[in-house]
Amino acid sequence: CVQRRGLSCFAAFERDQDRGGDLRGVPKMKIVEYRLTLPLTADEYHLAQLYMVAKASAEETGKQTGEGVEIVRNEPYTKNEHGLPPGQYTEKYFYLKSKVPKFIAAVIPDSAMELVEYSWNAFPKCLTIYENKYLGEKFHLSVETMHVNGDRGSIENANKLPKADLAKRTVEHLNIADKSNGVTIVKDSDPTSFKSERTGRGPLAKDFATSCKPVMTAYKVVRLKFKVFGLQSKVESWGHYYGIRNPFIDYHRKLFCWIDEWFGLKMEDIRRMENETARKNKAKLLADGVEHGKPVPCTNGMSSASSGLAHST
Repeated sequence: CVQRRGLSCFAAFERDQDRGGDLRGVPKMKIVEYRLTLPLTADEYHLAQLYMVAKASAEETGKQTGEGVEIVRNEPYTKNEHGLPPGQYTEKYFYLKSKVPKFIAAVIPDSAMELVEYSWNAFPKCLTIYENKYLGEKFHLSVETMHVNGDRGSIENANKLPKADLAKRTVEHLNIADKSNGVTIVKDSDPTSFKSERTGRGPLAKDFATSCKPVMTAYKVVRLKFKVFGLQSKVESWGHYYGIRNPFIDYHRKLFCWIDEWFGLKMEDIRRMENETARKNKAKLLADGVEHGKPVPCTNGMSSASSGLAHST
């Protein structure tokens, strides 16, 4: 049943948290809420994010042999086990290989360098869960998002987290126009110099979020656990900074600077683009010898580059 995919890992996490943490004495996972305020309406962001995900996954797939995103399912759902309203369900395989740092690769075999993504998009509420079949319940990554129109990032608990989670949660505001946030601005996706021909929006000043119209905020609650002795703290810190935070900034810069490409599109245009991307990605991966759930062995060294997962969430 599509609606149940990803349930076991998320349910185990919720069970352990409700009981005060992992029953085997492992520290509770870190919870970070990233807030992204953008000069868009929430409806515009809905289409823009889907467009960005499709385009980015097409660009990433095939850059390195055997790496990329395989889209396995993309279909409407009516019921699910997470309490979300009806929406769109997607299931994807991420073949990572060279994007995994050496200290993680040291404890995972080459054949396990992949993540499975299960995502329920009931916009404005979304939930995405990632699993690694080799690590099982030792690994948990989820992104719970609420998108709020007309908001500048000041809602205390947009995702309605329970008190226990709020006590552990830290909040970070991510500013796509801040050049000092540790993420290098790329020339063709620089919101501080880009001006949209179709909407007149941009360039963005560093303090754009205080006064821009339209405006909306995405509240993204990220839970990450990597329960491997001696590596948990290091991997979770690396994952939040390089695998989540930095790609959130990078891909949302692209999302804004691609506005003239996606502005005015309708949902049926996006669905056609997604279907074409899925077909092309699968062909690229098959050409590299990658079948569903069977990535090619890794033969090159591991880098500390970001995983690039954040563009999907």
